[in-house]
Amino acid sequence: MDFNDLYYFYLIAEHRGFTAAEKASGVTKSLLSRRVAKLEERLNVRLIQRNSRHFSLTAAGRMLHEHASDMVKDGVAAYESLSEHIAEPSGMIRISSPTVLAQYHLAPILPGFMRRYPKVQVFLDATDRPVQVIEERIDLALRAHQLIDDEPGLISRVIAASHLVLVASPDFLSHHGLPRHPQDIGNLSTISAVTDRHEGELRWELSCQDGNLEIVRHRPVLFCLNPRVQLEAALQGIGVGLIPHSIAGESIRQGLLIQLLPEWTTHNHIIHAVFPSRKFMNPAIRVFLDYLVATLPESLAL
Repeated sequence: MDFNDLYYFYLIAEHRGFTAAEKASGVTKSLLSRRVAKLEERLNVRLIQRNSRHFSLTAAGRMLHEHASDMVKDGVAAYESLSEHIAEPSGMIRISSPTVLAQYHLAPILPGFMRRYPKVQVFLDATDRPVQVIEERIDLALRAHQLIDDEPGLISRVIAASHLVLVASPDFLSHHGLPRHPQDIGNLSTISAVTDRHEGELRWELSCQDGNLEIVRHRPVLFCLNPRVQLEAALQGIGVGLIPHSIAGESIRQGLLIQLLPEWTTHNHIIHAVFPSRKFMNPAIRVFLDYLVATLPESLAL
């Protein structure tokens, strides 16, 4: 069944003739006549009684017109509802985020997004497990890695960055001394992420403002990917941590942690947004992505 034939028949029946239907729709009378004739042939029933002076629907034609009218009205309603959806973002969006990022940086800014777009509902999965974006029907996943591997069907975009800082508690430093050079850290207990492993050894690559580079091989006493856990361990005097400033900054300001070797730094803590292809992107996801770009860097800087 070609539903276009039903639409053409609807035009003719609704406007009470081929000439009027042509004027209303722009579809030529010859095409309208040809398609309705094929429809009658396919249904094996006459739908229109017509001659040069008179136009009327048969009983079968009136019945088909009623159903075709419902079909066209439903189609128009579907089109208008989609147009409204595109014009004003709405509906459910599914977001995934590392736990610490959600707790410390999405939590303060998310209410502002929801006030701005009241028709959007947000499902936020705060988790540190690897999320399969397409398989789990996630609209947008935030990932805190320096580099993101290419994944088929997905696009990644850098949203924000937070530099890493070396920190330790005053109590830890009172017992072990203040390091004066990056290599001094190699003699201290450290708090590390498994991503600090390079070519089989645990090391931090630190660069100085003058361009010098130091490879620091260290001895972790605690491994954890979650920077909030690393922060708590540093606060409790377990060791030296290399922690995003966005996580450790408040503790530094309060004097609970001491920033070590401030002239030395390492790679940034990069926040990526990962999402399916931009083609036919849900408008609610598009405005959420724009909102993150505008607000997340400031939240990380606090």
